[in-house]
Amino acid sequence: MSEENYKPPFSSMLVENLIDLDKRVFEHNKAGLIIIDGGIGEGKTTLAVEIIDFFNNLHGLPLADLKELSQLAMGGEDFAKKLLICHAAGLPVLAYDEAGDFNKRGSLSRFNALLNRTFETYRAFKIIVILILPSFSVLDNQLFDKNIPRLLLRVHGRTMRRGKGKAFSLYRMLYIKERMKKLVVKSDAYGLVEPNFYFGFKNLVPERCKMLDLASTRGKLKSLKIAEIRFEGLVSYSDLARKVNRSELWVKLALKQLRLKPVRRFERRFYFGQESVDVLLNYIDEGGTIKVKKKKEESV
Repeated sequence: MSEENYKPPFSSMLVENLIDLDKRVFEHNKAGLIIIDGGIGEGKTTLAVEIIDFFNNLHGLPLADLKELSQLAMGGEDFAKKLLICHAAGLPVLAYDEAGDFNKRGSLSRFNALLNRTFETYRAFKIIVILILPSFSVLDNQLFDKNIPRLLLRVHGRTMRRGKGKAFSLYRMLYIKERMKKLVVKSDAYGLVEPNFYFGFKNLVPERCKMLDLASTRGKLKSLKIAEIRFEGLVSYSDLARKVNRSELWVKLALKQLRLKPVRRFERRFYFGQESVDVLLNYIDEGGTIKVKKKKEESV
């Protein structure tokens, strides 16, 4: 699909609300967060890409790059990195796919803290954020207290050609959250609050659908690999530096001097066994020192 022939692949009511959100962010300088939630395979990522395309087109930009995924982050670390990339490139929107991040409570807490920091410094970024989640109930109450989530899109009933969903405002999201507290089956709460409107959306064209599947699978496999590394208790140079309260350069030189070798390499990063922390701490306790050579100052 060329940008010249671009037509939004979703209902006109959703188009109107996205335009209002764009004005809120880029004309009135207020925060704007869209949440897309629903079950596996219901089209959450597809809809997110279509909304990215819509905002890009609104700002005279090309459709989302589905090879580099510069506007779709897989996991919290990727989100933090791509937020800066989008800001530097003048891209108006960034989507975040939780990609298994929230399997542990600690990961959820860290991501909520990242979101809060992002919107605390919002004027520095001025980017619409889309969150792709199984359920918006995992989000921190502080985000709602600050009126940051503006639109919840609950998708369901996807077929081979299209999907559908319900849209809720911030006001109605709060009622859903309250209803969830009293229900055994939390998802029933979506049916107990009347949506602001219903919408439908088409699937991506076959070529872009295939590209998204490949890139999304690659990103999720990467997240799973990192999760496996964490599960095994392996630590990177930056992890070690934080644990022993030294610089990464110091850690690298100390490990080299102590002849400790990495046990895994992934994405050009080295990972060490957990015992390397104790070895470094003992080395520090015993008075071991590392001399870091300073670069000679160039003569003027």
